Amino acid sequence: MKKTLSRKISLAENLVKTKNLNKDDLDDFKGWIEFFRHERLIHLIATVFVGLCDMISIVIITISVSYSALILSALLTVLLIFYIAHYYALENGTQKLYLLFDEMIKIARSKSPK
Repeated sequence: MKKTLSRKISLAENLVKTKNLNKDDLDDFKGWIEFFRHERLIHLIATVFVGLCDMISIVIITISVSYSALILSALLTVLLIFYIAHYYALENGTQKLYLLFDEMIKIARSKSPK
C-alpha cells in the first residue's frame, strides 16, 4: 500500500511540476483518492478494534494476573504499534494527495478556455 501511495504521489508531483495533465489524469487521481480514502477508513476501524482489544486485555491483567492475557496484551501492543505506524503513513500520504489534486485542479482550470 505504501509503495502504491508513494508512486501516485510521485506521479501527481510530476504532473503538477510539468503542468502537463488532462481530464483523464484528474479522473484517474480522483479514483485513486477514493480508493485511499476507503483504505484509510478500513485501517482506522482495524486500528481502533486492536486498540480496544489491547485495552481489554490490560484490564484483564489488572483484575487477575494471567500469563495468557499478558502474552496477548504484548502481542496486541506490538500489532497496535504497527497499525498506528501504517495508518499514520496512509493518512499523511492521502493528505498530500489531496493537496496535489487541488493543485492539479487549479492547473486544469487555468488551462481551460473561459
